[in-house]
Amino acid sequence: MTKEELYQAELKQADQDHHTPTAGAITGHILANLWLHQQKVNQARLYAKGCASLFINQKAAEWVATERQYFDRINTLLLSLGEAVPTTTAQFVEYAMLKEDGAEKYAPGKDQLFDLIKDFDTQLLFFQKAIALGKQEGKMKLVHTIVDLDDWMRAEILAGQNFLGNDLMEGRYQEEDDEDDD
Repeated sequence: MTKEELYQAELKQADQDHHTPTAGAITGHILANLWLHQQKVNQARLYAKGCASLFINQKAAEWVATERQYFDRINTLLLSLGEAVPTTTAQFVEYAMLKEDGAEKYAPGKDQLFDLIKDFDTQLLFFQKAIALGKQEGKMKLVHTIVDLDDWMRAEILAGQNFLGNDLMEGRYQEEDDEDDD
């Protein structure tokens, strides 16, 4: 097969995996979110003002480095499992579920920090799905890696919320109760 045919076959398989879904497909979303979050952290580091800029500047290098380490580790792990990984900007943009807005760099620093915390929280939703599917598919190394990433992000959410003086769950996703009021 030519390189173009191989790439088209990869795209076809990725589309099929996203509709199934598989642990590899959901992990593709995790990779895209990690990639975009690193860009957003850098933007906040450069533009945040006020007290929150101190926290962001203290944490930014660690956040970017840790996210990059997990990004590389997960990519390598997926490839060793025979899974395709997103590699183009177009794929990262398509698979990322985080929202990006260039105007946000002019928001108050505390708002930029809160946005980064909410992005961590959004990423947790994909972790839970990838962990469940990974267990079903017997991909325990992937499960353990994502559990480690989940633990790290939860600790960073707590640190950021504490800095902002927020309750841990403020602004975060919470399941709605489906209780019947009969």
